[in-house]
Amino acid sequence: MKIKQIDISGFGRWSQKKFDFVNDLQVVAGQNESGKSTLRAFIVGILFGFPSKKSSINVYDPKDGSQYGGSLIADFNNIVVKITRLGRIKSELTITYLSNQLTIVDPEKWLTDQLAPLNRDIFNNIFNFSQQDLSKISQLKAIDLQKLLLNIGAVGSSGWLEVSADIEKHADKQFAQRATGKRPLNIAAKQYEAHSHLLLSKNEEMVAYVAEKENIERQTQILSQNYEEVRKLTHRVQTSQTVMQKYQLYQSAQLLKKNMIVSVPPVTDTDIAAFQRLKIGIDMHQNKISELNTLIKKMPQTTDSVEKYDATSELAKIQIAERHLQELINQKSSIMADEKHLRDRFSNKKVPELLSSTEQKILTNKNKSIITLLVGIFIGIVAFFTIKPIVVVALLIIVYGCYLFYTRRKFLNKIQKRYNMMSIADIELMQSNIKQFSDWQHQLVAIDADILEKQNKIMAQLLPIADHFQVQLNDDVFEAVIIELMHINDQQHMQSQNNAVMIAQKNQQVLTEIKQHQEQLAQQLSDQQNILQKYHVLNEQELLTLKQNYVDHIRTKQRYDDIMQQIEPETMNKLQEVTDEKELKKQLILLQHQLEQKQRTGLSLQAQLSDMQAQQKQRTSDDQFLTLQQNLADEQTSLIDQFGDFIAEKMGVKWIDQALQLATQNRFPKMQHIATDFFKRLTGGKYVAIQFVKDDLNLISSAGQKYRVIELSTGAQEQLYVALRLALSIVIADIIAVPLLIDDGFVNFDSIRKQTMIDILQEIAEEQQIFYFTTSLSHKAKINVINL
Repeated sequence: MKIKQIDISGFGRWSQKKFDFVNDLQVVAGQNESGKSTLRAFIVGILFGFPSKKSSINVYDPKDGSQYGGSLIADFNNIVVKITRLGRIKSELTITYLSNQLTIVDPEKWLTDQLAPLNRDIFNNIFNFSQQDLSKISQLKAIDLQKLLLNIGAVGSSGWLEVSADIEKHADKQFAQRATGKRPLNIAAKQYEAHSHLLLSKNEEMVAYVAEKENIERQTQILSQNYEEVRKLTHRVQTSQTVMQKYQLYQSAQLLKKNMIVSVPPVTDTDIAAFQRLKIGIDMHQNKISELNTLIKKMPQTTDSVEKYDATSELAKIQIAERHLQELINQKSSIMADEKHLRDRFSNKKVPELLSSTEQKILTNKNKSIITLLVGIFIGIVAFFTIKPIVVVALLIIVYGCYLFYTRRKFLNKIQKRYNMMSIADIELMQSNIKQFSDWQHQLVAIDADILEKQNKIMAQLLPIADHFQVQLNDDVFEAVIIELMHINDQQHMQSQNNAVMIAQKNQQVLTEIKQHQEQLAQQLSDQQNILQKYHVLNEQELLTLKQNYVDHIRTKQRYDDIMQQIEPETMNKLQEVTDEKELKKQLILLQHQLEQKQRTGLSLQAQLSDMQAQQKQRTSDDQFLTLQQNLADEQTSLIDQFGDFIAEKMGVKWIDQALQLATQNRFPKMQHIATDFFKRLTGGKYVAIQFVKDDLNLISSAGQKYRVIELSTGAQEQLYVALRLALSIVIADIIAVPLLIDDGFVNFDSIRKQTMIDILQEIAEEQQIFYFTTSLSHKAKINVINL
């Protein structure tokens, strides 16, 4: 299995965070508290489930309140799935195939089958370790370290070794195999022997015990009768005290009963609230009707005069003149664009002068020098074979031809520089454009004069219209001003025509609203009168008085019922029979006096019985004798059970050690070669072999010397532990291949050994994905690093 990506919704300090991983060695670097251990715990939680708070470990609740959990994309033998776990208390697992987006029906079973035979504990024992695991090595005793390394090949051996040590320690605390031992089993054996001698000496006390037993039984019967009489008297005294306490409360209830009104008609809160709402509504409608009547008196009855001013025709003429002006402006812009295009063809943005007649003649006579050269060459060739002195004439002709060619070339270069190094053909074609450029200059002067004239004329025509409509003129934009003036002119005509209609409509709306308020006012007055008639009152004050009487009646009745509930039915019957409080007090005093006499008698009887029982306790009864016999038998059984547990614990320690050795021996030969290579490289070749013989582990140095594990330095012990753990993960890969998680596992390694460790991890990562979480990484090779 290879992990390609994790997406954290909320887990510890991480929220809405996504990480992409490579398939070989993935380094996650960051300082302390940057979230490295959180990422490692998240990966384990997605695969095997999130921990609960009952386990007393960090559950990584999100700090910002995000949804707990996230997802992980993994590749199981080319089957890529997305594993999602959300929620900590009732975690919901979803697994989806990324190839077709189908969801697995039973995700827990599917994931368990893919990771089998791994569970969380086995995964942590083989594929997940940190610096804490290495730190424990320095705290172990020599024999415990030897056992840990010998049994590292057995999955979960560290846990079994801890169990074995706890069992053996517990057994040794129970019994010491020496005569002076003071362990629990030693003390129990001595106590059993002493109780055996005590039982023999207790036979003679049995006779006196039997004789006194009958006297104690008679005294106990008399005391029981006295206790029953005291109990009855106590009950009568308590009943009288209760009646005395409730008497005043009963009298208050009777007074309330007399003051209660016989019959008060109930007034509901709903009717009171409805009456008050109706009152508010009536006031509102009356005020609104008054306001509307005032408004209709103030409204004008005739429309304002219609606007007489009309500038429509004048604006139409101005609009035509403005279009002619725009055509001149567009013509000017076109000529200026042509001028710019012509200037842009020259680097200095300046159009050169036309070629003179001499320059044009030189351009046209381009073949004269070539013909002269050809004639000289021809004469020279003919003279060379006929009249050799004429060769001199031919050379002069050739020299003259070269002179003509050079002179023309120099003149052409001068012209080309003036024309921005154009070709001769382009210069000749450019002459017509340069001539036209002069014509454009004259046209622009004429167009500018025409534009200025038309602008002034339009401005003069627009000014009185703009002043009338209070619109500010803009010298540059006439079209927008003309459209705005035409729009304002149209709006004023439409507004003056609609004013009369609007005033008539407004009057009708006010009259309609007055009618609606009058109808609603009449209805609410009728509803208010119905409520008053329902309770047979004339106004609001009488209705509120009736409501208050009803509330007072309910409160009085509730108080009476509360008092009556505090008095029990039995007490109520006695209170109804009482006519005078003084008689009730006399009865209570008499009962208390009788109770005190019975209590004194009981105390005397109890003292006599206590003396008899104290003397009897000094004797050994038949029950005590039987108890001594039973206790001795129980001690014997307990002693046998405890010795059985002691022997079972000692045998259990032996069985655990033998089972771990057998499990390790099956896998250790496969690990030995790999672990030896890793350990040799980590120690710089100081140790070249690891020997494993039954229950002993030895290291062979490069000089051939043999060392036991306890003779190694702490650093070498850690390196041996790491080598064996890595070798185990490689050997077990044929059963299950999952990523290896290492959290700062090499803090105590020096720079050379840490460099070697990274090289080893890169080699393992070619076959098995590795996540290495560290605070820093200084490795020259190219490694994929995620910096937190």
